[in-house]
Amino acid sequence: MVTKTKTMSLSLTLLLFILVSTVSVTSTQRNLSPAAENKGVWCVANNKATDEQLQANIDWCCSYEGGFRDCTPINPGGVCYEPNTLRDHASYVMNLYYQNLGSTKDQCTFNGTGTQVRKDPSHGACIFISY
Repeated sequence: MVTKTKTMSLSLTLLLFILVSTVSVTSTQRNLSPAAENKGVWCVANNKATDEQLQANIDWCCSYEGGFRDCTPINPGGVCYEPNTLRDHASYVMNLYYQNLGSTKDQCTFNGTGTQVRKDPSHGACIFISY
């Protein structure tokens, strides 16, 4: 009976170790910075887009119809406020929209004002996600 108890105790200890190790590894993977998780395709405003089109993209992406993307990073004091240009701000929210809706070419058209790029547009603390 002592041997069976020791075996069960060892089995439970091993099971507990495996569970803790799995949780620890999973937690570590989830704590990677967003930049470390980037997969290599982003959607940004193209050079043909006018200021009016860029502002319309920002307004739409940050609206109820656009899905309420988190636009606080492009507001004053936000991590993506600088450089304070319509092109940079539009690129940030356009990329959020694109990434959250499946990252297909169709989600990056924005009536001809968006383009897919493979060069990470992130800068400083401003991280452009890529799934």
